[in-house]
Amino acid sequence: WVEENRNGVTGPIGLRGAEPGQVVAIAVEELEAITPGAVVVSRCAAHSPADWWHEEDHVVNLDMVDGQISLAADWLVPARPLIGCLATQPSRETVLSRHEGDYGGNVDCGEITAGATVILPVTVPGAGLYFGDCKAAMGDGEVVAAPEIGARIVASARPVARPRTMGTPRVITSQRLTTIASDISLADACRIAFKELKLWLEDEWQLSSEQTAVVMGIGAHCRIGQMSNQLHTGKCSIDRSLLPDIDERRGAHG
Repeated sequence: WVEENRNGVTGPIGLRGAEPGQVVAIAVEELEAITPGAVVVSRCAAHSPADWWHEEDHVVNLDMVDGQISLAADWLVPARPLIGCLATQPSRETVLSRHEGDYGGNVDCGEITAGATVILPVTVPGAGLYFGDCKAAMGDGEVVAAPEIGARIVASARPVARPRTMGTPRVITSQRLTTIASDISLADACRIAFKELKLWLEDEWQLSSEQTAVVMGIGAHCRIGQMSNQLHTGKCSIDRSLLPDIDERRGAHG
């Protein structure tokens, strides 16, 4: 049943005015769990954690109580709902919702939550957005399953010009900038995400390559989205507090 029903998504959703060559900016305004969390639990008996996914044998249902996940009668942990799968439709292939790539997809990044704006490429007219695979909360990596939920998502989307240096999805919040990359190699995914963030800062903050490398060496963080899918997902983020005022720099550079 798990193999046949995993990664349920809502979509495709057409966006009026979205044309290939643009990007779509998706502002996640609200994200609410509307069902208990469900976890398919593994015995975790194999020597390698990579094999734990093949040992899943039962389901645990977890109630949501006042914004917390109930693990036991006297044990509550904070919920932080996220959208595990958010994507636009690729133009040259049909993909399963459990896969990921430069179009987004099943990246399982905790940064994709309420308050975030996700930037994804448009490769077909209307963009073909889809959402799903929501979790009540999730640690980086997805080594074992996290509690999946039915979710109510309130989001707005608009097509905008594609940033000239953008090669992979971006996530923007009031505190942080994040790039996301998926690759067969987790190390390469993290390096690509780092490179994408470096290009972003150079382009929009008008920093030199040297300035960008220095500030990223100080405060950029490469982390794991997930390493359980066909392609592994890495992400790189930096706090906006480490960056100069973007409006002042644009003014200084004309």
